[in-house]
Amino acid sequence: MRRLLLAVVALGLVSVWGLTPGLADAGITGGSFIDVPKSHPAYSSVQNLLTRGILVPTASGQFMGDQPLLRYDAAVWLDRAIKNIEAKISAATDLTPRLTSLENQMRSLSSDLSTLRADISTLSARVNALQQSVGQGGEVAQKAQLGVVLGLTGVILGLAALVWVIFF
Repeated sequence: MRRLLLAVVALGLVSVWGLTPGLADAGITGGSFIDVPKSHPAYSSVQNLLTRGILVPTASGQFMGDQPLLRYDAAVWLDRAIKNIEAKISAATDLTPRLTSLENQMRSLSSDLSTLRADISTLSARVNALQQSVGQGGEVAQKAQLGVVLGLTGVILGLAALVWVIFF
C-alpha cells in the first residue's frame, strides 16, 4: 500500500511538472516557451526577446503566438524594449570616465610642455654659449694661422740669408 501511494504521488508530481515546464521559469527572463517549437521561423526572435526580458511566459509557460495581440500587451512589450534600449544607451553614453581620463592626459601634456619649454630655454642658452665660443675660437684660429705664416716667412728669410752668406 505504501509503495502504491508513493508511486501515485511520484506520478502526480512528474505529470504536473512535466506538463507545465513554463511554471518553473514563469516571469523570469531566459528559459523557453512550451508552445514555440524550435522549427518555427520566429523561434530565434521569440527566444531573443525572452532572453532580453521583453517577452515573459504566461503562468503556464506559453507564448500563445496564434492569439491576437492586444494593445495592452503591445504597450508592455514596447515599454520593456524601450527601457532595455535606454539602459544600454545610458551605460554607453556615460562620458564621465572618458572625460576624467582626457583631463588627466591634458594635465600630463601641460606638465610635459612646461618641461620642454625649460629644456628648450636651456638648450638655447647652451647654443648661444657655443656660438660665442666658436666666434672666439675663430679669432684664435686666425691668430694661429698668422703666427704660422709669419713663422714660416721668418724661417724662409733666415735660410735665404744663410745661403747668401755662404755662397756669396
